[in-house]
Amino acid sequence: MRLYLGALVIALWLTSIPLAAAFVPGDIEWSPAVIGTLNKDGTLSNGDYKVKAVQFPGPVLGRQDVYGKWLPEDDVDPMVYLEVYKKDVLIKEIIMAPGSDPYIDPDYEAKIYATGFMAGNAKEWIYQFYNPWAKVAIELRAKPALTVTVTADKTAYTSSNDRVIIAKVTIKNTGTAVIKNVDVNLNIGELKLEDGRTELLHNNYLSMAKGDSQTYSVVISVPKLVSQKSYTLNAVAKGYDVKDIEYKSSGNLSLAVSPKPMDPPRVTISKSIKNNIYLKDTVYVKITVGNGGTYDVYNIHVNDSMNGNFELKTNESLQWDPPMLKPGQEWSTSYPIKPLSASPTGFIIPAAAAQFTYTNITSSISSQTTNVIVNGPQIVLNKTVNKAKVNITEDVTVTVSISNSGNIGTSAEVKDTLPAGASLVSGPISLASTYLEYNKPLGFSYIIRMDTDGNISLPAATATYTDVEWRGAGRAVKSSETPVITVIDPSKVPPPLPTVAIPAGTAVKQTTQAPQTENTPEPTPTPITPGFDVMIAIPILIIAAVHHRRR
Repeated sequence: MRLYLGALVIALWLTSIPLAAAFVPGDIEWSPAVIGTLNKDGTLSNGDYKVKAVQFPGPVLGRQDVYGKWLPEDDVDPMVYLEVYKKDVLIKEIIMAPGSDPYIDPDYEAKIYATGFMAGNAKEWIYQFYNPWAKVAIELRAKPALTVTVTADKTAYTSSNDRVIIAKVTIKNTGTAVIKNVDVNLNIGELKLEDGRTELLHNNYLSMAKGDSQTYSVVISVPKLVSQKSYTLNAVAKGYDVKDIEYKSSGNLSLAVSPKPMDPPRVTISKSIKNNIYLKDTVYVKITVGNGGTYDVYNIHVNDSMNGNFELKTNESLQWDPPMLKPGQEWSTSYPIKPLSASPTGFIIPAAAAQFTYTNITSSISSQTTNVIVNGPQIVLNKTVNKAKVNITEDVTVTVSISNSGNIGTSAEVKDTLPAGASLVSGPISLASTYLEYNKPLGFSYIIRMDTDGNISLPAATATYTDVEWRGAGRAVKSSETPVITVIDPSKVPPPLPTVAIPAGTAVKQTTQAPQTENTPEPTPTPITPGFDVMIAIPILIIAAVHHRRR
């Protein structure tokens, strides 16, 4: 009976011991955290995991110090009550406070912790300002990732000139955690290794940290052929993370082997356009692809692009797929463009590119670039103010200038308008039609006065001018920027808080100012009263001097 009871106790003790984890928690690596500042009911997500700030300590009574600053009557111990979700399913409820340990889910897939709390004497704990927050972070378990590439010393070989192919297999851990027991195999199909040892196609690496890479090479014999043939080299790698989860990757390389040396392809592409035009012109771009070699050229794809200073005058996509070109054949197309602005030094017209295939080999070429000079006026219109912040009824000077940075003069006129709530004090608000030579700016200034406060956006000034010819019928319009003026009404600004006189020798308790939060109101701007500070300063200095003499 005693033996039976002893065995029962041992059995119960053994069943109470938790099963050993399939991994060592200390080996877990973590990815960079996603951090967020959460108010009540605020949420933060990272992958499958989400936290929600459900509750904070309740609001408290507040008081104002001698400087008018609000403080809680008693400091609050900050904390936050969080709900943790995985794939939108609640899995845990936790309370975080300063110094709390992180919460790690049982699978070690996520770690949650607090990175900061609102100060215990912050104004936001007070009833009328109550808006607590906490900074929370979520880290996910870092995981490895494998990439495999296969390269060779050449991409095309000939049976008569080449004896071997030197192939390289590169394995890299591009993930964020270590990977173990990485196994790599290279499959060369019907090709043969130079020395016949097939074990050279396989390699194993016990461990690869994040960012690590490994490379090994094999020497393959070039087969003797009577006609061209393509071969594929395929490498497959697999490894395991700290939780023994498998990761796989593969890479391929295609090789062409020919029975005789191949002539290089003689495929050409040209892109032509007039290199000296006027702003009013519409010109054509012509692209030509020619096959001057000895092989058929197929799978041709032509891609072009346009300088942003030109407008495409057709609905074409600037991509074409020409038909197969036999030796001696060519293909061409053209499309119209029109310049949008002038440039005496010219605009670079980008090159066109063509990709094509010959004898199962893919290649590509590009055309030349061309510099196109565009003759015409180039109008620059500016509108500025001499003050960005003024008191109501204070004068503001507005300046409008126009210049021509092109190489052809133009007939231009400028018109401006006043914003609502502003009146003109003096000066013209337009420039009559005049001949505007290049590099000889013109302009005008006027004075306005604001009748309302706030941020006043001035309308843009507009210039109307001819494109090229002084007396031409074509007209173009240019607009200036829209300056913003902040207008302050001194009668609406509250007076500053009264100061409290402190008798000499009285100790003053130092308080730590709480950090300003996003909800703290901005200070009210002080009205601008030009010269007023000087008028006050002079009498104060005189009184101070008389007092000093009497002493």
